[in-house]
Amino acid sequence: MNTHAMNRSVFARNISRLCDWLLSAIIVLALVYGWNRRDDNYLSAGSGAGYVLGIVGCSLMLILLLYPLSKRISLFTRAVPLRYWFGLHMLFGVLGPVFILFHSNFHTGSLNSNIALFSMLTVAGSGVIGRFIYTRIHLGLYGARLNLADLRNETRGNHVAASRVYKLDEQLEREFEAMETAALQPGNGIAASFWRMIRLGAASRRLQRRSARLLNAAEHSTGLITGAERTQMLQSVRRYLKTLRRTAGFQLYERLFSLWHILHLPLFFMMMITAVIHILAAHLY
Repeated sequence: MNTHAMNRSVFARNISRLCDWLLSAIIVLALVYGWNRRDDNYLSAGSGAGYVLGIVGCSLMLILLLYPLSKRISLFTRAVPLRYWFGLHMLFGVLGPVFILFHSNFHTGSLNSNIALFSMLTVAGSGVIGRFIYTRIHLGLYGARLNLADLRNETRGNHVAASRVYKLDEQLEREFEAMETAALQPGNGIAASFWRMIRLGAASRRLQRRSARLLNAAEHSTGLITGAERTQMLQSVRRYLKTLRRTAGFQLYERLFSLWHILHLPLFFMMMITAVIHILAAHLY
C-alpha cells in the first residue's frame, strides 16, 4: 500500500472514530434529558409521539435481522456490501433501544411491557459487549478479521526492531524472551488466558519502565546513543510489547466472541417474542 493510500485509510478511520464519538455523545445527552424529564408526563406510550417512538424503535430492532440474513443470502450482499449491513446493525442496535426508552418514558409498566423492556435492554447490553470484543479481533470496527499467524509475524518483526534495546542488558533480554514465549504459547482456556493477559500487562509496564531507564542511561551517562535514537528505540519497545499483549489477548477474545455469538442470537429472538406479546397485549386488552 502506498503512502497516499495509507494516509487516506488513516483519515477514514479517524473520521469514523470521530463520528462514533459524536453519535455516542448525542445519545448520552438525549438519555440524560429523557431521564431527567421522566416524571413530566410529556410522552404517552399509548398515543401521540410516544406511540410513534415505540413503532420506530420496534421497527429498527426488527431491521437488525437483515445483517445475519445478509451473511446467508447473497442477494443482500450483492445489493449492499456486508460491511454496510453491519454498520446499520450497529447503528440501529443503539437507536432502537433509545427510541423504546423514550416510548416508555423511562418508566416500568405492566408485567408484559417490563419483560419486553428488560429483554431489549439485555440484548442492547449484549451488543455493547459484543462490539467491544469484536474490535479486539478485527482491524477496527469495520476492518478485516485478524488471525493469530499475522499477529505472530508482526511480533517477530517488532522483535527485530526492539532487539537493540534489550541487547544492552542480558537480564532484560531474558525477561523479554520469557514474555514473548508466554504471549505466543497456545491458550489453555478462558480463565488461564485471562490470567495470562493480566500478568503480561504488568510485565509489559515493568519492562517499558526499565527500557526507558536503560536508554536514558545509555544516552546521558555513556553516550552510546543519541536522543533521536533513544526515542526511536523506545517506540520500538512499545510497539513490540503492545503486539505481544495483543497476541496473547487475541486468543482470549476469540474464545469470548464465539461464546458471545452463541448467546446473543437466542437473546435477540427472546426479545422479539416478548415484544410481539407486548404489542398484542397493548392493542387487544
